[in-house]
Amino acid sequence: MSEQTTASQITAEEIWEVQPGERRSVGVIHIVITALLIGIGFVVGAFGSISFPLGFGVNFFWTGIAVQQVGAIWFSGWGVLAGTIFPFFSNAIAGTPFYVSAAYIPANFVQAFLPAWVFRRFKLDPRLKSRRDYGILLLAMVLSSAFGALWSPLVVLKGFGLLTTDSLPLFIWGWFGGNVVAGLVFNFVLLKALSAVVIRTPAFVKRWWS
Repeated sequence: MSEQTTASQITAEEIWEVQPGERRSVGVIHIVITALLIGIGFVVGAFGSISFPLGFGVNFFWTGIAVQQVGAIWFSGWGVLAGTIFPFFSNAIAGTPFYVSAAYIPANFVQAFLPAWVFRRFKLDPRLKSRRDYGILLLAMVLSSAFGALWSPLVVLKGFGLLTTDSLPLFIWGWFGGNVVAGLVFNFVLLKALSAVVIRTPAFVKRWWS
């Protein structure tokens, strides 16, 4: 069987299983990938924060969500780490105080972690081969962004006295809608177009760190 045929016929379960004789370990490539994701996240996250702003890093179309979630699905713990770190830099461009970005950490962590976890827990195919893959990914996107939308405006910004009660619904919707809409635009396209290549590279992470 050719290598191309093998790549096309690999099942979702096999994608996440360490095969007999396969050796996987943490390497320099994972450090490089983490740094690359932070850099890309900074650029695309800043674009969203500047182009469609509400304030304090909240906006109506946050392109950084694709780096957070797709990066975490492909690179697991390294993607989650990058997805938690890069918003500090993209938010700074938008003028968000450091203490606010620090308080956003739980939201950014969950937004990156949940999609990575569901793909490994339910053995979903990152190439999006079935309606189940699409449906559970969408649910993970919605739930993680809902948590972020409640935590960040309601707990953080309102808790620090940075939002009025009247402006709170707008910021909650801005966080939630800005993440989900951007995720719908980019997450599915990136996973469908590139996963078949990524899963064959040494950088792809089957477990959490290797």
